[in-house]
Amino acid sequence: MAARPASSRPIPSRVRTGPGRAGATAPSPPARPSAWPRPHSATWQQAPPPPPSPPAPRSRAAILGEGKAPRPSEAALPEGGAPTAAPALTPAPQVYGAVLNINRGNPGDFEVAVDAWPDFGAVLARRSGEAPVDDSYWNLQAAFYRDVGAYRALLETPGCLRWDAAFHIFGLQDGVATVSQDIAAAKGVELEVTEYYTYLHPDPSTLPEPQLDPDVRLGTLSRAHVELLDSTWAYGGNAWSRRYLGELLERFPSLCLLSRAGEPLCWVLTDGFAAGAHGFTLPSQRRRGLMRVLTALAARRALARGFPAYGHTATGNGAMQRLQEALGHRRLPGLCRFVLHNPALARAAP
Repeated sequence: MAARPASSRPIPSRVRTGPGRAGATAPSPPARPSAWPRPHSATWQQAPPPPPSPPAPRSRAAILGEGKAPRPSEAALPEGGAPTAAPALTPAPQVYGAVLNINRGNPGDFEVAVDAWPDFGAVLARRSGEAPVDDSYWNLQAAFYRDVGAYRALLETPGCLRWDAAFHIFGLQDGVATVSQDIAAAKGVELEVTEYYTYLHPDPSTLPEPQLDPDVRLGTLSRAHVELLDSTWAYGGNAWSRRYLGELLERFPSLCLLSRAGEPLCWVLTDGFAAGAHGFTLPSQRRRGLMRVLTALAARRALARGFPAYGHTATGNGAMQRLQEALGHRRLPGLCRFVLHNPALARAAP
């Protein structure tokens, strides 16, 4: 198993905020994904009937589940021509990707929570079900809003979020961070904010077919590779990170380049939001153009499946930024902020 590189990859800067303080740097790495209890009185899924008397009031939060979600057109994220329509995807490629997955068999067991339906003002896309309170890898939610007030109301809806758990909310709009900061300050909840650039290729069909080095061959990854992936991931190193990576490998596409002996040299995964994720090249195999080949192949395959070709890149990872720009990826406006709630609880993961 490869050892974790000490400084071969830039780790995005983080800002820790909490009641009465802001701006202190947080050296420890954040975690990733998560799960929440559902809004208790507005579940649009199979649920026990309300008590006969008196009926429980409906909250503003509603969940669309059972393998269904608003169609992209219903969510103002048009599906027609989506992989090549960068402007249409700009507001929320993360939510768009999750909705596409839900409408195509829901391999990640996702759900969509909205403040109202069909005229929603805010939406969260996330895993359904519940997870341990310290599993911030599962507890990951992509956010998009038309009205920041509606977004705030959705987050404050009783039962929509479990504020005593470790969870992420992420998105490209500024309110994703500021609303969490306001609510967290009132509740005494600590936060860490990690910033990324989001790159999207407007038309992967224009990418030339990559030429493989004769010493490598194309393959995929499996659960047998979880330990390798976890040991080379800056945010890995615990039971929840290994479970998360294993589920990605089982449920979503992955690509890797293998040596003649069948050992992985370079890989790219796909997450439940249809983003390219966890790209890595072994230090001994760098400067061979392997990641360039995989990035182009992953973009072309996303297009063939009808998905957007996009991903998040650390703000300090200049090499990956230059590679994507050379391939024609466009950096979307603003920053994608991953807001980790209760980071101390996340760091206590087994």
